[in-house]
Amino acid sequence: IALLQYHALPNYYTFGQFQTVSNPVRTMASGNGGPFGVNVTAFGNSVNVSTGLVNTPVNSAVYSQNPVAVYQVDKVLLPEEIFGVKPPAAAPTPEPGAPVSSPALSPSGASTTGSSTSSACGSMAALAKGL
Repeated sequence: IALLQYHALPNYYTFGQFQTVSNPVRTMASGNGGPFGVNVTAFGNSVNVSTGLVNTPVNSAVYSQNPVAVYQVDKVLLPEEIFGVKPPAAAPTPEPGAPVSSPALSPSGASTTGSSTSSACGSMAALAKGL
């Protein structure tokens, strides 16, 4: 139900009123001043809605007569409060035939790749044994 409520605003907004709205805009899924807000940005005649996970244009009014307005959006609005934080972008894959870099060597000649991971794991193991 919260996902459906997230697509509805508790106030009537004309397309022009999105120009002056204060972000974040509360949705029907919002509690008393709680989460579930969207950010609305307007540039000229175009309006965008952003959730932190999804950014989509508000294309046109399907119906608009006070007290109800229905606007068309191209994507489902996904709230971070339900779907979590957007994961970081994946590292680009190397092109076929591109040279592969070798791991850096420390002054002693040992590879430094993964050294911080192994020392961190060692610290965690020592901490676990101490408990």
